[in-house]
Amino acid sequence: MDKKAEIDKIRDSGGEANIGTEADGAVVETLSLNDKKLIIIKERAIYQLQMADDIDPDRTNINLPRMIQKLYIEQGTESELVCRTFLTAKRLLKEGCINDDVDVSKILELSLELLHELIALQTEIDNYQKKEKEVSEDYYNQQGSFKIPSIGDVTTRCKTIFQKADHIEQFMIETITVFYPNQKITKQAHFPRFHEIANKLYGPNDPLVLFVKGTLHFMLINRQLRNGLDHRLETVTVHDFQIQPDSSITSPSIQLNHKDVKLQRQSLSLFLPNIFQDFVMIYENMMAYLTDKHIKPGPLNFRVNVVPEDKRRNKSIQFSLWSPIGKDGFFDQS
Repeated sequence: MDKKAEIDKIRDSGGEANIGTEADGAVVETLSLNDKKLIIIKERAIYQLQMADDIDPDRTNINLPRMIQKLYIEQGTESELVCRTFLTAKRLLKEGCINDDVDVSKILELSLELLHELIALQTEIDNYQKKEKEVSEDYYNQQGSFKIPSIGDVTTRCKTIFQKADHIEQFMIETITVFYPNQKITKQAHFPRFHEIANKLYGPNDPLVLFVKGTLHFMLINRQLRNGLDHRLETVTVHDFQIQPDSSITSPSIQLNHKDVKLQRQSLSLFLPNIFQDFVMIYENMMAYLTDKHIKPGPLNFRVNVVPEDKRRNKSIQFSLWSPIGKDGFFDQS
């Protein structure tokens, strides 16, 4: 048998693959992206599976395994974050139900990338909080030493956190560009630009327009904090632990004094977790509003709706396509 015939036999053969480990739990869902990537969603992990022919279509490397798997995220269907972001997008963006000019596979790819960035942001915030708690506990365990607690690199940590926050906004904007391919929204745009376009398309009292309007202040604060930290501008002030005239110690904080937006001095240990939760909430609701605007007309008259808690198959996924058939309508939670 020549080498070409041998590689063809290997590539064309059937078989099965064990994805990940037993610790990941069971395979719950799968998703094909652009007919080249197969996403395997397990209870506690997400994997990407690629066929050898997608990597080596000319079949030149006989040693390449027929299927290659890669761990993408160490969280799966048991994770509230995964459910409220990627799995929400997957449930809403059903092929055949969305307008033809919307690239569903691209949006789902972006959703996975955004999820990756959210996990990175959460990790940075968790690491900061652990460090602040550790330093604070050391100080109170050594009272009387006249040593002020200090994190040391608090400004650097903030810079990293707000850079990641900025990346998340960029993924959201890129997602919007895919929903609106003809509106000349660039990936470098920001939410005020989308609000302007949505207002022209739907009017100022439209639910999507009102929702986007409600995000503008939050997005502006994050953008100006990132700009100030990146360029070492006087608009942003970060404080480590500080001793006060009455000998009390204030925890690390951040403050923004920009001509367009102000942020009063905020405790980092309280402020940073709220940023993460707000991004999750914004993405989750944004996907619901955007999907609802781009549903293809059909006999079931689908809209996006909130699934009543007692009817949810997954308690962490609150949205689904809904059809007004039957007494309470039909929630497509597949």
